[in-house]
Amino acid sequence: MIYGSQPAFNLGLQATSMRVRYPEGLRSVVDCNLQLNGNEADSTLSGRVVIDHLSFTQQFDLANFASQFNGSSVASASSAFQQNMKVNVAIQSARDVNLVSSQLSMQGAANLNLTGTLANPVILGRVNLTGGDVFFLGKRYEVRNGTIEFSNPSLTEPVVNLYVATTVNQYNITLNFIGPVEQLRTTYTSDPPLPPSDIINLLALGQTAEESAQSTTPASVGAESVVAQGVASQVSGKIQKLASISQLTIDPMAGNNQVNPGAQVAIQQRVSGNILLTFSTDVTSTQATTVQMQYRTNPQTSVTVLRDQNGGYAVDLRLHKSF
Repeated sequence: MIYGSQPAFNLGLQATSMRVRYPEGLRSVVDCNLQLNGNEADSTLSGRVVIDHLSFTQQFDLANFASQFNGSSVASASSAFQQNMKVNVAIQSARDVNLVSSQLSMQGAANLNLTGTLANPVILGRVNLTGGDVFFLGKRYEVRNGTIEFSNPSLTEPVVNLYVATTVNQYNITLNFIGPVEQLRTTYTSDPPLPPSDIINLLALGQTAEESAQSTTPASVGAESVVAQGVASQVSGKIQKLASISQLTIDPMAGNNQVNPGAQVAIQQRVSGNILLTFSTDVTSTQATTVQMQYRTNPQTSVTVLRDQNGGYAVDLRLHKSF
């Protein structure tokens, strides 16, 4: 460092296994090699950061995390030194990233570049997603593949192209999310094929529009079911957050008949990035219980072991291949 009427500096920083909590909700362990050159009026921070490990914090919330990149936040007051410091730092993952929380898991790799100024940094580059899952509105969606691109040189604006899949009543449904985070467009496909309106009905109500129209359920029972489901979803949502459960589903009308008058309770818990445990039972009978464990060996292969309510066992091997 040179002191005088015009101070100047030429500094190097090397770090190994340094813990960083940024952005909010993420915790990383990184190696870095950075250089800071210039003076107070004109300086540059450059170098390379390698992400060895990336994980969610306990306070991670997907909605809050996504809001950090909507481009509408007002920049905080910054000094002239921060405004005059240009940034050019490469950020890469040393290996495939495996992010896991109770509600969300993601596998993939990142190749990014931090540009702009220290007062207004901008992320450019690409994140490739190869697997994972997300629990949303009582359903589990598997991440098939996708990308998150940062191509706007003026601000950090992630553009998503993501494919997720779920199964409802034997229909295999695929959703494709495309566009900026705050303006996502969604397309729906299913196997066997259904029109988009029926797919939306399946995701929201558990049945197609035709099945809903042909339902012979009395209006009073239907209204009772809607109210019960609403109350149950509020209760289960609070228990999920309190107990850090991936998914808790309470269906108070599942056994609304004389043969089986009980409610159905199902719990899904992500034990690790590769293991998902599902427990389902009828509250009126300890024998009507199913337990399922899914082990994902890699993004394309999974093995599921099921113990049904009759005590029988089944093994399911799934291979996913894109052509």
